[in-house]
Amino acid sequence: MNRSRRLWKMLAGTAAAGGLLFVLTGASWAQLGGLGGGILQGLPGTINNTTNDLGRKVTTTTDDLGRTANSTLDTVKRDAIGRRVAPQQLDRDPLGARIVRGEILAVSPSAAGLAAAKQLDFEVLRSEPLADLGLTAVALRIPHGMSASDALAALKKADPQGSYDYDHLYDPSGANAVVAAPAAAMSLPNATAARIGMIDGGIAVRHPAFADAKILAKNVVGSGNGPPTAHGTAVASLLVGEAGDFHGYLPGATLYAADAFGGETIGGGAIDIVRALDWLAANRVAVTNISLAGPPNALLQAGVRAFLARGHVLVAAVGNAGPAAPPAYPASYPGVIAVTSVDMERRVQIDAGRGEVTFAALGVDVRAASVRGYAKVTGTSFAAPAVAARFALLMPQPDVYAAQRATAMLEHAALPLGTAPRDPATGYGYLAAPSVAVAGR
Repeated sequence: MNRSRRLWKMLAGTAAAGGLLFVLTGASWAQLGGLGGGILQGLPGTINNTTNDLGRKVTTTTDDLGRTANSTLDTVKRDAIGRRVAPQQLDRDPLGARIVRGEILAVSPSAAGLAAAKQLDFEVLRSEPLADLGLTAVALRIPHGMSASDALAALKKADPQGSYDYDHLYDPSGANAVVAAPAAAMSLPNATAARIGMIDGGIAVRHPAFADAKILAKNVVGSGNGPPTAHGTAVASLLVGEAGDFHGYLPGATLYAADAFGGETIGGGAIDIVRALDWLAANRVAVTNISLAGPPNALLQAGVRAFLARGHVLVAAVGNAGPAAPPAYPASYPGVIAVTSVDMERRVQIDAGRGEVTFAALGVDVRAASVRGYAKVTGTSFAAPAVAARFALLMPQPDVYAAQRATAMLEHAALPLGTAPRDPATGYGYLAAPSVAVAGR
C-alpha cells in the first residue's frame, strides 16, 4: 500500500511538471503572436497531446515521459521558415553562403563526367530526372576528408565541360510583422479562371483567408505535408486569400503552391527550387511567384533558363540585403521578372536589393495573413505577388510569345519612378496590384 502511494505521488509530480511546461510554453506562444508565430507552428497541439497522454498512461515509466518531453521540445527547434535547426548538416562556401554539407550537385552530367567523378572517389547519392525541364540533377557525396571547395575544384578540373556547384540554401525576402491593421476597400478582378504558382514555405491552409481558396500544394522536399510557415502563409494570402475585409490580389484563382522547405534542415536548397520549377512546368502553370533569394548557382540557373524557355514567367523578389549587397538570385538571372519594394509614397524600401530590377510594387506595411490572424509585413517578398498577379491575368498558359507580350504591356503600363528607360533601383517603374490598378498602372 505504501509503495502504491509513493508511485501515485511520483506520477502526480510528473504530471504537475508537465502542466507547468504547458503553461510556460503557452505564455511564450502568446507573446510570439503575429507573423513571427509561424516559427513555433504546431506546438500547442503537440503539447496538448503530450499532456493528454499523461492522463491516459499513468503506468508509463519516467524514462518514457522524458522521451516524450524531448520529442515535444524538438519541434520548437525550427527557423523562421520552418526548417529544423541542425547546423551539423550545413556548411559554407568560400563566400560564406550556406550549403548542404558533404554534397556537390552535377547538372545533367555526361557518362564521362560521372566516370571521372567516381575515379576521384565521389559517390552518386541520387540521380533525379527533371523531365519537364529537360534536366537531370545528380547529387555527389564528397570524399571523406575533402573540403567542399576542393571537391568542386577537383570536379571542374576533371570534367571541364561539365556543370557542378554546391547545393546552396535560399531564404525568404520578407521582414517580420508589425501591428495589424484593417484593409482598405478595393475593386477586385475576376480571377476565377486564373492559375498562379508559388515557390515558398508551407501554408496555414486552415486560416480563414483560405476557406474558399483553391490551393494545390506539393511538398517537393520530402513526403507528407511540411509545417505551415509565416512567410508562405503571408505570400499565399496576398495571391489568393480572401475573408471579410481581407482580399488578396487574385481571389478565386487556383494556387499551385510548392513547399521548397518541407520543415527539413536542408530545405530550400537549389535542388528543391528546381524540383519545384519542374512540378510547376508539369502542371503548365504559366506564372510563378518566388519570394526567395540567395547566391548564384549552376543548377538553379539551368532550371530557371529551362523554365523560361518553355514559356513560363518567373516573378522573383530582389531581396532585402540592402543596395550595396551583391545581386540576389534567381531574381538576377536574365529573363526573370525582378521586383523591388516601395511604400505608399512609392519610396524604395530602405534595405531593398538592387541588380536587374524590372518593376517596383507595394511591399512596405502590406496587410497579409499570419499563421494566426493578420498583420502588416514588409519586404520585397510581399511586393512580388502584386506583379505576379498582373502577369497571371495576362497569361492563361505558358507561351514564349505571350510572355514577351505581357512583359511589354506591363513595362508600358508601369509608372516611372527614376531614370528612364530602366532605373537601377525601380526598373521600369511602379505596378499597382490588379485590385487597385488604374488606367493600366
